[in-house]
Amino acid sequence: MRRLILLIALLSSHYIFGQTGWTHFTKEDGLASNWVLTCMEDRQGNMWFGTDNGLNKFDGTVFKTFTKKEGLPGGFVKNIYEDKDGNIWMLSGKNAYNYLLKDVFYKDIGVSVLHDENIISTLNVNQKEYRFGMITEDVDGNIWLGGYNAKKGKPFIVKNFDGKSWGKFQPEDDPASKPFESFFIDHSGNIWTILLSGKGEYVQRFDGVSWKSFGKNDGFPSSKRDRAYKILFEDRNGNLWFGASSAEIYGGLMKFNGTNWASYTRDDGFIGKSVNSIVEDHDGNIWVATNKGLNVFDGASWEYFSEKDKLPSNIINTTIVDRNGRVWVGTAKGLALFDKGKWSLFNSKNGLAHNNVRIMKEDSRGNVWVGAASAAKKGGVSVYIDGSWVSFASDKLPNFYTHDIFEDSKGNMWILTIGNGVLKYEY
Repeated sequence: MRRLILLIALLSSHYIFGQTGWTHFTKEDGLASNWVLTCMEDRQGNMWFGTDNGLNKFDGTVFKTFTKKEGLPGGFVKNIYEDKDGNIWMLSGKNAYNYLLKDVFYKDIGVSVLHDENIISTLNVNQKEYRFGMITEDVDGNIWLGGYNAKKGKPFIVKNFDGKSWGKFQPEDDPASKPFESFFIDHSGNIWTILLSGKGEYVQRFDGVSWKSFGKNDGFPSSKRDRAYKILFEDRNGNLWFGASSAEIYGGLMKFNGTNWASYTRDDGFIGKSVNSIVEDHDGNIWVATNKGLNVFDGASWEYFSEKDKLPSNIINTTIVDRNGRVWVGTAKGLALFDKGKWSLFNSKNGLAHNNVRIMKEDSRGNVWVGAASAAKKGGVSVYIDGSWVSFASDKLPNFYTHDIFEDSKGNMWILTIGNGVLKYEY
């Protein structure tokens, strides 16, 4: 009888999970656009959504919209960030968005700062010359903005906004090169930027006092097309992993231990050049997903997995490690789960909303959310809960392309979509 009650309880939780709790928000509910590209929860619990046609603040009841009419440089909102003083920062402008690559190719983009729903400053620059691409806050509360000066062909960094004025801050070594669209702050507080081209130096580190550059002399590829390093990961030992990621299959993998650099190629057992994801499992193994398969490094040697090893596809889009140490591998043709030395495979026939897995997130309850879709047929989201799948696709919810999955402080799940607005799930 006790086992029967437990079984009924589990089945009931699946039924409730699958049938209730969803709210769908679109332009009709106040969203600036149904193309939702980014989101953030502020310290007061408000949700902020960046779309291709403006910014939204959602207090749980009403959407407030900010566009060029309210003073934004443009309607395309790329990043949203809240600093320690509660100011809301955003990058916006005129852009073309490639939802297949989940990337923004910015043209004319500027930065604005909001406080108490008022735009208190917009960095007024010639947007045809200055293009912003990155924003972060360091451990001391300084705001860093980075971008590219198209006229001069050089990167620039703007640092320290005091509410009234801006300060310029340039690296001492200023190569004629273009930064990628993000900063990376390691556990020691060092700020890293990655450069696309330059005079032999492609990675820069700021330790709070001075800049140091790394590049060709440290083992990085010398070919210009192979310098597209974008994926950064810090493992438990403080090693930094730099993975090349681009539309083409170029680049490779670099590791920095704080003193020396190591480059991993096919000669070392590393297969694939375009890196899509880097994670570390509970045993300290490094898993590197590429467009040519999956590589695992145990600290001494590489092991390689591909379609020949029964992976659904060699194109590995994303990987995560859950709280139980299981490794989830999302590919272009299905999902592989590595648990205690054994592989399990999932696809649209046994649980997924679509075979092309684009994004995965584990929520605070230990459930794994999987967003899978194609550009043409779209798809939906699936949740792995209590050892089985609950899938939400066109039969229960709009047929949608999942761009991102976000969990707020209350444990609610938000699904950002391309073309179908925002979906919220309340447990």
